[in-house]
Amino acid sequence: MTQIISKENRKNALLNFGFPKEFIENIGNIPELAYRVQDVEGAYFYLPTILNYTILNGKIIIPIYGSGESFWVLIDDNESQKIIKFELECDQIYIDYGNNWELMLMDIMIEYFDDHIDDEISIEKFQSVANKIGFSKAEALFKLRNLSIDEYNEKYEDMELWRNEIAQELKILN
Repeated sequence: MTQIISKENRKNALLNFGFPKEFIENIGNIPELAYRVQDVEGAYFYLPTILNYTILNGKIIIPIYGSGESFWVLIDDNESQKIIKFELECDQIYIDYGNNWELMLMDIMIEYFDDHIDDEISIEKFQSVANKIGFSKAEALFKLRNLSIDEYNEKYEDMELWRNEIAQELKILN
């Protein structure tokens, strides 16, 4: 049976899964990530209307956060739990994080870095945002992303490969 965990039980369910308390408490309240990590109001509005999606059907669903029409949820099918990203009006998983919440947080920080690449964001500012989501590997991630323009553009051509290399370097992926 498909079930959405209530707003009242959501935080505890995410904490029990292992998400950092800082992240859960700050979702939707981080000005620097205002457009990237939004509260779950939209998820609680839309999810009941799309429970027939194959990716959600028969699962326990715990909304994590939203961003426009994209949602990150923890799904449980009584055999395994995994974090997924999907979009409204598309019964497809865009990103499957497995049970690796740290990989999801890394992606948030990569997007934040890339959003501010032209601003020459400082490592202190980057770490400040990372602290708000409980991401402990900000300094190393910053150094792996803060490349010369030529190196950055070269790596950017195969973003998925670069992401995986970074995740392995940070020991987020094996």
